[in-house]
Amino acid sequence: MLGFKKNRKNRYKRKPPVKKEAVGIRQSLRILFKSAFFALLIGVMSLSFIFVHDVITQCDYFRADTISVEGCERLTEKQILDAAKIKEGDNFVSMNLRTIRERLLVHPWIAKAEIVRTPSGIIAISVLEQKPLAVVDFGKRFLINEDGVIFKEAEASEVAGLPVMSGIDYSDWKASETPGAPFLSSVLEILRAGCTPDGVLTNDSIKHILIDREVGLTLQVEGPVRMVKLGYGNYDVKCSRLGRILSYLATDTNIPFIEELDLRNPDSIVARPGIVEESEKVKKEV
Repeated sequence: MLGFKKNRKNRYKRKPPVKKEAVGIRQSLRILFKSAFFALLIGVMSLSFIFVHDVITQCDYFRADTISVEGCERLTEKQILDAAKIKEGDNFVSMNLRTIRERLLVHPWIAKAEIVRTPSGIIAISVLEQKPLAVVDFGKRFLINEDGVIFKEAEASEVAGLPVMSGIDYSDWKASETPGAPFLSSVLEILRAGCTPDGVLTNDSIKHILIDREVGLTLQVEGPVRMVKLGYGNYDVKCSRLGRILSYLATDTNIPFIEELDLRNPDSIVARPGIVEESEKVKKEV
C-alpha cells in the first residue's frame, strides 16, 4: 500500500526579503528617539549647570568681603580697584584673575600687577607703580621710567621736580643707540647717577637737558654753576672735575657763580664766571 509522504520544509529555502521601506522607517525612528533622548539629557544638564552656577554666584559664602591692595604710592586703592573693575562683595568664584591682571596693566601708572585668591576668600592685589625718571619733550611731553621707556603723556601736575629733555624727536629717541649718537644711554647714565645720594649732579638740581647730535648733553642746573656742557662719554671723570669746582666755589666768595662750564674735554675745562646784577647785590645786602 502506497503511503503519502509528508512534504518537508526546505530549511535551506531563503526567507522572503524584508522590504527596504520598513527597515528605513525603523532606523529613522531609532535615530529620532536617540536624538530626542540626547537633547533632553543635554537640556537637563544645562539647567543643572545654570542652577549650580546661580547658587554659587549668588551665595554669600562665595563673596569677596575683603580685597587687599598693596603697592599704592601715587595711585589710591579706589583707583586700582576701578582699574581692576572689581569691588568688595563681588563673587570671587566668577572672577577671572588673568583678565583682572590684564585690566590693571592697561593703566599707564601700573608697571607690574599680581592678583591671587586665598582659600578664605580674600582677593589680594599687589602692584608695582611706574617710577618717572624724567620728561622728554617732542613737542608734547612724555614721562619716561628708569629704563628709558615712555609710559604716558605727561600732565602738568606730573612734571614738577623732574628734569626735562629736549633737542631730539621721537625717531631719534627710538634709534638712540646708533654709532656716534648714544642719546638714551647718555641721558640714563647722568640721571641714574643723579638718583644716588652722593651724586654730584642730583636730579633735583637738573632742570633741563638739551640733547644735541654734535655737542652732546648740555645741562641747565640750579646752584653755583648754571650751565654744564658734558658732551658724550667719560661722565665719571667729568663729574669728578665738577665736584672739585663746586667745592672750590663753596669756599671762594670772589666768584659768585659760574654761568657756563664746558667739561666736554675734562683735561681742558673752560669756565665763564657769572656777573651779579645790581638788583641781586641789593637783595643780598638787605
